[in-house]
Amino acid sequence: MTYRHQVFRSLRFGTLGRFMDLQREKNTLLEAAGLPAYEVWAPAFGGLHHMVLEARYPSMAAFEEAHLATKGIEKVAVINAEQLECVIEGTAHDRLERLGLAV
Repeated sequence: MTYRHQVFRSLRFGTLGRFMDLQREKNTLLEAAGLPAYEVWAPAFGGLHHMVLEARYPSMAAFEEAHLATKGIEKVAVINAEQLECVIEGTAHDRLERLGLAV
């Protein structure tokens, strides 16, 4: 079974480049700490300003461990704040899904 964490953001016009640079920097920090990096993609329908960041985890416990470990990387909080400056207010949300069911 796999868990998928998706982070949804709608970006302000003209901020895509900055947002992506910050995500690359954050992914570098996550990978250096042995944590999953987030892929970034845009839905096939909708504007280019709709962004989805996604990472997969083997278990809910692995997600929780990574979440806590990420909070321990000081620079990540700074990057998150800078990324939120690119986001249209009220559009940020995330979702954690379990993919597949044990039968």
